[in-house]
Amino acid sequence: MSLPKYFFAVFGDPTPPEKDTIESGIYHPDPKHGPFRTKPGDILLLYCTGGYSKYPMQAPGLGIVLHTNDEIVQYRYLPLSQPILKDRIEREFQRSDADKFGNRRFSSFWLCEISRESFVRALGDRALVWP
Repeated sequence: MSLPKYFFAVFGDPTPPEKDTIESGIYHPDPKHGPFRTKPGDILLLYCTGGYSKYPMQAPGLGIVLHTNDEIVQYRYLPLSQPILKDRIEREFQRSDADKFGNRRFSSFWLCEISRESFVRALGDRALVWP
């Protein structure tokens, strides 16, 4: 069994068509950035842009990847006890991951791999809120 990979998934305004809320467990990344390299067991840091009115510029939860194909990534949504704010993500990500995160302005539905260290540092001591 291989170790999980870590990604951030950018969610813009979840207005349909083919755009979902983070709680839905379905993510439609921008197809121009495919194919998507996620596999079952990988971990997503679910980040919402300023256009996502419920959680603007914060990561309120994680997603555990269940399935990936050419159009969607399905995941189990796990809310955090406290959202991770954009400033913390930018401060705690390693330089190369912070640079990738800075490119989110080019796509409101972007999926990008990050290092385990960046993920752990951004997460800090937040707990998961089990449903």
